[in-house]
Amino acid sequence: MRWLLGSLLFASFWVQADTMEHYMGISNQIPQMEMKADPQAQTWARSARNVLIITNESIAETLLQANELAKNQGNPLFCLPAGVTLNANTLNDIILKTYKELSSQQSDKNKMTVSQMAWLGVNKSYPCKASAPNTALAPMVQQMQHGSAG
Repeated sequence: MRWLLGSLLFASFWVQADTMEHYMGISNQIPQMEMKADPQAQTWARSARNVLIITNESIAETLLQANELAKNQGNPLFCLPAGVTLNANTLNDIILKTYKELSSQQSDKNKMTVSQMAWLGVNKSYPCKASAPNTALAPMVQQMQHGSAG
């Protein structure tokens, strides 16, 4: 289990887009840039949207692979309901919702990585009700929720 946790943390740092402050800045600017008549602004918006999509796809794939390994060991990290796919769009919605609802100080939330925010959101959105909580990961999740993991 420690190997899995270490791999997940390494992968999350490897594929992280940046801090949540940067992610939210890009996310919030896209609609504004799309509305401008300037072709450069619209090109920027398309490029920025693609960067966020690629980031979310990478993080989603990492989370799914880690969850599959954990599930094979009998202790899944999260449980997707039937018919739900963890893809770039779903993960973006989860990240934005988690960022908005997280009770940490704004500066602490902004310092978190996109991967950390995604991890918290997926765990909150898709808990495994039938099994006991994953106690091996509890300290890391608690640390990230309090914003001191950045």
